[in-house]
Amino acid sequence: MSEDPVLVDDWHPVEASASIAASRLVAARLLDREIVLWRAADGAVRAWEDRCPHRGTRLSIGHLVGQEVVCRYHGWHYDADGRCAAIPAHPALVGRARARVTSFRVQESYGLVWVSLGEPALQVPPFPEYNDVGLRRVHCGPYEVEASGPRIVENFLDMAHFPFVHEGILGDAARTEVRDYEVDSFDDGHGGRGIQARHCFS
Repeated sequence: MSEDPVLVDDWHPVEASASIAASRLVAARLLDREIVLWRAADGAVRAWEDRCPHRGTRLSIGHLVGQEVVCRYHGWHYDADGRCAAIPAHPALVGRARARVTSFRVQESYGLVWVSLGEPALQVPPFPEYNDVGLRRVHCGPYEVEASGPRIVENFLDMAHFPFVHEGILGDAARTEVRDYEVDSFDDGHGGRGIQARHCFS
């Protein structure tokens, strides 16, 4: 798992909200950590480590009974807060059981489930365009690519490749010159800040 606090303490989209039905346990992976997502009776999504604290079995191969996740290996039940709620082989031990599933912070925004493995200082980044009725929402991916992180960032910033790789979508083979454009810093007042390029195409 990544130990970089910038990554661990940030929010990451891990699944479409519509994929987390009330009766499903959904396995996901975030920063090399296996997690399980599920929707409790109160409608809120839970994000837990995909590991039963008893013997390490993946909780995602278990099932839901009401508000409880049931481990497939020994049938241990965990309530919506991750506490052990039932031990079928030893019912009298429940009150003394200290077993608890590791849980993570989770939010639903913009049709996605966002998870932080750490302590996020900010809310999920604002995305005002999501509510623009003039735009079409498309949830897609994730896509695996064989490239390093810096190369992927460079790709998003490199407009010179648009006419060749994305002709007819983002570029035009008849217009290949990249002219001077403006780059400004921005701070939206809601935690979103960085740089933006303007007047990139004539």
